Amino acid sequence: MSLSIRLQELRKKANLSQEELAEKLELSRQAISKWESEQSKPDINNIIKLSEIYNVSTDYILKGPEMADNLENDVRQENDTILGGTNRKFVHGIIWYILGIFGMASLYILIRYTF
Repeated sequence: MSLSIRLQELRKKANLSQEELAEKLELSRQAISKWESEQSKPDINNIIKLSEIYNVSTDYILKGPEMADNLENDVRQENDTILGGTNRKFVHGIIWYILGIFGMASLYILIRYTF
């Protein structure tokens, strides 16, 4: 799906006319019409404003739902990997701490009751 079609569909889902959207963006209706007919493309500042108006990511506007979902899944997997490793290290640390305490307690008991 092209950017122009995506922009048009998002506008219609938001129940906005080209004129209403133009007012929100402080642009002319013709600018919106040119975006939707592939005569021009919105600049990055307007992409950001559109994402806020439509409550979608800029990736969704620029690349479409498939690419935005892929990016979101990649970020989620990376976060899980990082957090999983952190949690594992934390658990291992606690286990070694507990083993150390038991080892010291055992040594104390051996020394105290042997002599």
